[in-house]
Amino acid sequence: MSYQKKSNHSFTFLEVLISILFVTILGYFIYGAFINFLKTTTSLRLSLLALNVLESEMEIIKNMNYEDIGIEDGYPRGKLKRIKYVNLGNLKFSIRTYIRNIDDPYDGTVTSTPQDLAPADYKLVELEIECLNCGLKFKPQKLTTLIAPKNLEMQTNNGSLFIRAINANGEPIPYAKIIVRNNVISPPIYIEDYTNNDGILPLIDIPTGTNAYAIEITKPGYSTEKTYPPGDPNNPNPINPHATVKEQTLTLVTLAIDKLSNLIIKTQNKFCQPIGNVNLRIDGTKLIGRNPDVIKFSTTTQTDNNGRKNLENIEWDEYKFYVLDNNYILKGTNPLLPIILPPSTTKNITLTLTSQKDNYLSLLVIVKDDAGNPVNFATVTLTKSNYSNSLITNLENYEENNWLNNYSEKSENIEIDSTGAIKLKYLENGYPTSSVEWLISQTIDFGTSTEIRRIIWSGDEPLNTDIKLQIAINSDGSNWNFVGPDGTSATYFEDNIIENIDFLRNFRYLRYKVYLKTDDPNLTPVFKKINFSFSSFCLPPGQVLFDNLSAGNYTLKVEKEGYQIFSTNLEILDKFNIFTAKLTK
Repeated sequence: MSYQKKSNHSFTFLEVLISILFVTILGYFIYGAFINFLKTTTSLRLSLLALNVLESEMEIIKNMNYEDIGIEDGYPRGKLKRIKYVNLGNLKFSIRTYIRNIDDPYDGTVTSTPQDLAPADYKLVELEIECLNCGLKFKPQKLTTLIAPKNLEMQTNNGSLFIRAINANGEPIPYAKIIVRNNVISPPIYIEDYTNNDGILPLIDIPTGTNAYAIEITKPGYSTEKTYPPGDPNNPNPINPHATVKEQTLTLVTLAIDKLSNLIIKTQNKFCQPIGNVNLRIDGTKLIGRNPDVIKFSTTTQTDNNGRKNLENIEWDEYKFYVLDNNYILKGTNPLLPIILPPSTTKNITLTLTSQKDNYLSLLVIVKDDAGNPVNFATVTLTKSNYSNSLITNLENYEENNWLNNYSEKSENIEIDSTGAIKLKYLENGYPTSSVEWLISQTIDFGTSTEIRRIIWSGDEPLNTDIKLQIAINSDGSNWNFVGPDGTSATYFEDNIIENIDFLRNFRYLRYKVYLKTDDPNLTPVFKKINFSFSSFCLPPGQVLFDNLSAGNYTLKVEKEGYQIFSTNLEILDKFNIFTAKLTK
């Protein structure tokens, strides 16, 4: 007798979960594909419906009288509306109509020799339809045709106007929007159209008029340019006046537009610390008129609490900046003024400011080489009768002369006198002679990587007294190792002028330690002032600011080894002056 064992196989819980997950994912993709299919077919149906509407509208136009084929308030004139609305069930469409006179080269053109004196050979009709309430993405549909007159073309007393759109490099801009108005004639003309692939909108056989056609041109994401009426009190002599169209003559108007740009503005001091809520005026250099000069762009703005301002969607140009805040004056910029802003660019501009005194004049000197690059460490000297001052580009001074509540640590027998100077404390038996007393300064934050080029300190050192210094630097603000000239703690700076110390570079934070010693209980050394000359990336390159000036005639001289000496005479009358000196090797 044989027995057959039956297999009793069942699914585990994990297998059931995997199966459900697989079916869910498969169903999701099938559902997504189905939804996309519905959207595609619906969109195709809408496009076909829109195309049928355009074809019906075009048939109506073809059956109109030729002289009626035009825009009601446009040109060529006619009985058609610029925008027409059509309802099909719950769908609402807008139909925009463009009509242009076409100059066929078969019999010559307005630009050929001999010139075609009857250039309006036929009309181009273009219809563009857009769905106003379709839930799906709807691509506008277009339909174009040419319509010729039944009779021979007739010579007119009109002229032609070609409008050309170019970018900053002089290249044509296709499909730029152009609006043309002529309010001189009655009824007025209003044309809204687009440039062709060559960046040109030809207006053939339009009425004549002197400075009669106002033109405006733009494109999404681009700047705007336009013509201006002559004799306007605000711009009496425009560079681009309204266009003149003469009989049997072609007028060509070229206007430049390009992609918009952004400026990110930061206002700070010489240590890269932000200065907030600064009022600024920003002027472009492009002119829309001459005699008098009228600039195209000028605006006032203010930085935020963090000293920042984003100026968005402005035109390519060269920009100048003016500080309107009475508490500050412009010490320099990075990059140099004027700020060159190309099309389709985001540029960062840092304005370094310093405190100013009322009723004084100032002069910002920018030193460039032949290539337009800033020249650092050039000596700039400004002189006149009873005045002389020399400054060095990209070199700034930081000075301390009052340590009253302005130090981090000190030894027990150090005191700060009423003038803020550092001295030894007078004890019961006189000044202490058995110890070296000291004071450590507060942390000086230079804001970025810095190089100390000179340290000068001053004070009183009577006989049998001594003043010495040590310096500590770092880039983390936490580790302080005070050293002398050889970079070790065993040496001290004893001369009051300290220069050419190699290790005082590539750091951000600094502290100094002042040591006072006396061998005479009746005498104390006194430390009165310390000055650091430094260069850093926080400082505006190739620039110096002379402030607290009086009006008058000055001589400016700029010198640097390897360059020819630059010298000129200046008259300073305004509160804020900018002068650029060019050094040649």
